[in-house]
Amino acid sequence: MPFRSKDKTCHAVEYLLNYITLIVMGRTEKNILGKENASAIVDLLKKAYCDEMQIFHYFWYIGINMEGIGLVTYAPTLKTQATGELTHAELLSNRISELGEKAPSDPAVWKTQGNIGPLDPTQYLTLRAALEKGLEFEGKAVENYNNIAKKALGVNDFVTYNLATSILADEVKDEQHTEDVLKRLEVK
Repeated sequence: MPFRSKDKTCHAVEYLLNYITLIVMGRTEKNILGKENASAIVDLLKKAYCDEMQIFHYFWYIGINMEGIGLVTYAPTLKTQATGELTHAELLSNRISELGEKAPSDPAVWKTQGNIGPLDPTQYLTLRAALEKGLEFEGKAVENYNNIAKKALGVNDFVTYNLATSILADEVKDEQHTEDVLKRLEVK
């Protein structure tokens, strides 16, 4: 059924009101946080975003290209874990946008602005190597989100605090799962 002119106008007005609400909410929150605190939070969120994007690529690449028995037994799990990391990146990107900035879009920047540094997933294509490196990431992620939560709480940024603790819970669970799988691997 084609839209009538009035329907298009209503849809456009609704979209505009939602957009204005987001801008006003962002300004109000930035005023509450203060420019310096908002900037510090955004910097931490951007670093976390860069890490999540690199870790997403790592798990996705290995899930597709894993060598040995892991290809059959564990590759699908790595792809699922990759989508979890991508979800975290999306949440971080949304929060960065709410604070008036944009997440880094260039993969080269992810390597320099994140906490992980350059990463070549082709070096970790066996199951054990992939999991050991993944465990290293999860440990860093737990530390990073714990730090973000502390900083956010210290400046009364409760939205970022809730986001950080939610992602932190996921990372703790992922770290424990990876530790458990590594303990049970028969091949040393």
